[in-house]
Amino acid sequence: MKTPLFIFILVAVLAMACTFNLNLNTPPTGTAGPTSAVPTSTTSSPFPWPDEAGTCTLVTTGTVTLYDRPSAEAQIFSEVGADFSAVVTGRTVDGWVGFDPGIAQAANIGVFRLRWAFFDDVSLSGNCVDVPQLGWVPAPDLCYTMPMESVNVYTGTNTSSSVLATLDVEDFASVSGYTSDGWAQVDLGAGNTGLTGIGWMQQADLNLNGGTCDELPSVSHSG
Repeated sequence: MKTPLFIFILVAVLAMACTFNLNLNTPPTGTAGPTSAVPTSTTSSPFPWPDEAGTCTLVTTGTVTLYDRPSAEAQIFSEVGADFSAVVTGRTVDGWVGFDPGIAQAANIGVFRLRWAFFDDVSLSGNCVDVPQLGWVPAPDLCYTMPMESVNVYTGTNTSSSVLATLDVEDFASVSGYTSDGWAQVDLGAGNTGLTGIGWMQQADLNLNGGTCDELPSVSHSG
């Protein structure tokens, strides 16, 4: 029995259609198909921190202004000439290098002991990549309290008020004013505790740092 001619024609047409459809869905040889964009690293620093043997050290090649905090808006610590050198013990993501000035600082702890120069103002050498990159640094224009021991922050201006937070050693919060009866207003959000809220500390418990601490206003209180 012979197969009708139209059946052969039908089979040939179907085969051609399948081949044409496959070619539409398959990129030609040697042509890349669509790919997902590879994200670039967000942790790389725009500053070429040296990654060499030895201690990370800064050296000045000319007159350089040093600051109390990592900002050109901060209080000036001093101006030094060429060949001033110091061991770098802290750095920031925006290019400031911190060092301990080697002076008596009984009341200062942690990051408040450092003085700062900008990356482009000094020459760096040594293993600066492994110097801690600080996640929190004090703002240039705020007054801070840094307790030497655990201190309570209250919701009101008496010790019978609820305790809003307890600041421990190496915790910092900003002070925004004083009452007439010996209390200080504290902003927990402007500090390193991760907490928020306005509270009150007894002035006797303050350990202050900042050029604006002598200029704080009088504030009213409740409680």
